[in-house]
Amino acid sequence: MRSRNRHERPDVAVVEAARTGDAQAAEQLVRDCLPLVYNIVGRALDGHGDVDDVVQETMVRVLDGLPGLERPDRFRSWLVAITVRQIRDRWRRGRTSLPADPLEENTQEADPRADFADLTILRLALSGQRREAVEAARWLEDEEREVLALWWMESAGELTRGELSTACGLTPQHAAVRVQRVKERLETARTVVRAVTASPRCPDLATVLASWDGRPSGLWRKRLARHVRDCPQCLSNSSDLIPAERLLADLALVPVPIGLTGLVLARALGEGSAGASASTQTVSTHTTSGASRAARTLGKLAAKPTAAAAAGAVTLAAAGVAWYAATGSHEQAPRPAVAAPRAHTASSASPPPRPSASPTATATPTSKTTPTSTPSASPATTAPARISGPHALRSVDSPGTYMSQSGSLGVLGPVSANSSASTRQAATFTFVPGLADPRCYSLRDATGRYVRHYAFRIRLDNDDRSALFQKDATFCPRPGSMAGSVALESYNYPGRYLRHRDNLQLWLDPAGNTASNRASRSFVLAAPWA
Repeated sequence: MRSRNRHERPDVAVVEAARTGDAQAAEQLVRDCLPLVYNIVGRALDGHGDVDDVVQETMVRVLDGLPGLERPDRFRSWLVAITVRQIRDRWRRGRTSLPADPLEENTQEADPRADFADLTILRLALSGQRREAVEAARWLEDEEREVLALWWMESAGELTRGELSTACGLTPQHAAVRVQRVKERLETARTVVRAVTASPRCPDLATVLASWDGRPSGLWRKRLARHVRDCPQCLSNSSDLIPAERLLADLALVPVPIGLTGLVLARALGEGSAGASASTQTVSTHTTSGASRAARTLGKLAAKPTAAAAAGAVTLAAAGVAWYAATGSHEQAPRPAVAAPRAHTASSASPPPRPSASPTATATPTSKTTPTSTPSASPATTAPARISGPHALRSVDSPGTYMSQSGSLGVLGPVSANSSASTRQAATFTFVPGLADPRCYSLRDATGRYVRHYAFRIRLDNDDRSALFQKDATFCPRPGSMAGSVALESYNYPGRYLRHRDNLQLWLDPAGNTASNRASRSFVLAAPWA
C-alpha cells in the first residue's frame, strides 16, 4: 500500500534541482523527507534524547551527499539507507562493551528516557489495540526496533519492500525473513502487554512480576512470554488480537515538532549555504535567506493537518530559526524566564538576592504582582521571584476550593481547617525546579508523585525518568487573572494551561480570551494545608 501523502513526496525533478544547488528545491526536499526520517529515527531509538540530533545529522548528510547521487529516481532508498546508518552510528557511540554471556541472559533494559511510544499514543490519540501495539514496541530490543521502524513505515504505506530491503542492505528475501521475525516478536510482546495490563491479573503472572522493575525490555518479554504461552488464562486474554499490519495500515505519521523543523532547516540549509561561500559577506547573505526560507516553511507546515501547533507557536518557532541562522548556534534557545506572582503568605519563599547593575537597584516588596518593565531595564535588574517549598493553590473563581487529587487524577476540592488530614495533605504541593527546565516548576505531592498531563488530563504519577514525563510535569508560571494569582502554562504545549472545568476536573486546556477562562486557570498561592 502506498502513502496517502504520496503527492507530498519528492519527485525526480525536485531531487535533480536540489543536486544542482537550487535552494528552493533543497528546502522542498527537506520538508518532504523530514516526517519519514523523524518517524524512523524516533521509533528505532524509542524516543531517546538523541533523536533530534540524529535527525538533524541525517538531513545534513543527505544534502551534502546529493551531488554524488547518481540515480535521483532511487532517492528515497538512498535517504532511508543514510537514516539507518545514522541510527547504527548512534548505537555504536552509546554502547558499552557487552559481556560474553548468551543473548538470552543479557539484560537489555529500555532507555529510561524513551518516550516515542508515548508521543505516538498522545499525538495520534490512539486507543484500543492500536495503543497496545505501540506499547508492545517498548518490549523489543534495539536491532528489532530498527526493523520495526522500517516495517511500520511499509505498513503505513510510506515505504515499499524494495526501499526497506535496500535501506537494510539485504536482499528482498532476507529482508522478508528479518521482518517476519520482528512481527512475531511484536505479536508476542502484544500478548505480554495484554497479560500485564489485565484486570484482574493472573495470580501466577503476578508472582513472576514480583522482581520486575516496571520497565519493558527484551529480556522481560522473553521471560513473561514463557508464562503466557503455558497459561490458559493469559492466552484467553489475547485471543481477540488483530494482526498488527492491519492496525498499522494507513496510520498517520507522528507530526514533526515545529521547533525541530526549524532547527533542521536552519542547520541543514544554513550549513550548505555557508559551505558554498568563500567570503563572510556571502555566508551572511545565504544564512539570512536560509532563515527566511525556514520561516516560510514553518508557516506551510503549520497549515497542514499533521502539524499540531497554534499560530503563535509558529511565529515563535520562526523567530527561533532566524536566531539560529544568525548566530550559527545549534543549541536550543533558552526558554525565557517569567516572573511568577508573589504569594502574600508567610509560607512563600522570599525572592533571592537580585543582581544589580547599579547601587540603587534593590528588591523592595510591593503590592504589585510583577515589576513594571521599562525599555531601558536590563535583564540583570528584573530577576523574578522564585516559588519554592509547599503551597496550596486556591482557585480564583471557585471560593473555598483548592487544587487537589482524587486517586491519581487532579481535581478541585473544598478544603478547610476542619478537613481531615488526608484531605489537607492532598491539597498541598511542593514547588521544585522544573524537571524539563529548572526555570519553570514541577509540583510534587507528599507521596513523591508529580502533577503532569496525560492525554491533556491532569493526573499525578511517579517520575518514570522519561523525557516525555519530565516535559509533561513541567509548568511555567504566568500572571493570573487577578493580582497575586498565577496561571501554570504547559512546558511542552505552549498556549495550554492547567485549568478546571465546570465539573471541577483539572485539564490542560487552550487559553481562552474570556474572563471566565482566565479565572478558571488562575490560582492564588496560599499557605500549605499540611
